[in-house]
Amino acid sequence: MKPQRFSDAAYRKATGKTWPQWRRVLRTMGAAELPHAEIAARLSSGHGVSGWWSQSITVAFEREIGRREVGEIAGGYAVSVSKTLAGSKDKALAAWQKLVGRRREFDRVALAGAPSVRRTAKWRYWRVPLADGSRVFVGIGSKPGGKAILGLGHEKLPDARAVRRWKVFWRSLLQELEL
Repeated sequence: MKPQRFSDAAYRKATGKTWPQWRRVLRTMGAAELPHAEIAARLSSGHGVSGWWSQSITVAFEREIGRREVGEIAGGYAVSVSKTLAGSKDKALAAWQKLVGRRREFDRVALAGAPSVRRTAKWRYWRVPLADGSRVFVGIGSKPGGKAILGLGHEKLPDARAVRRWKVFWRSLLQELEL
């Protein structure tokens, strides 16, 4: 059995059931034979589970039965890392742009275009495609206490080995990030 993502207390608080209870529900519905979208839809419509939690329960079950690896998403694999910084989301974006501004590659993979930046009232976004067909995106939001959270995602990776490689790279790069 592969490790579950959340504690039983977290599952119970959010959904009213522990992981072993969800496992029984999923096995009873024959989830091992169903596609991902149908499992999530049945959890949502038949069991009143919110969209995010129905996806999380479905992914945890698929990992447990060996259908999905850690980092695997629809259309490939992905990795994410984050860092909390003292300061505003605008200062965090400026620090990120300063850190990566002159780069033409990440871990020996060239950029496939210029980075784009978008701002909304709540978020700051930075995105760039890479030459290997993968995409890197950064989302920055505000946290209480005058802090910002920077979340970095890297999608369209080919396999779990790439997830491990990039997680190490991105964690190391984020350690250099300061306001």
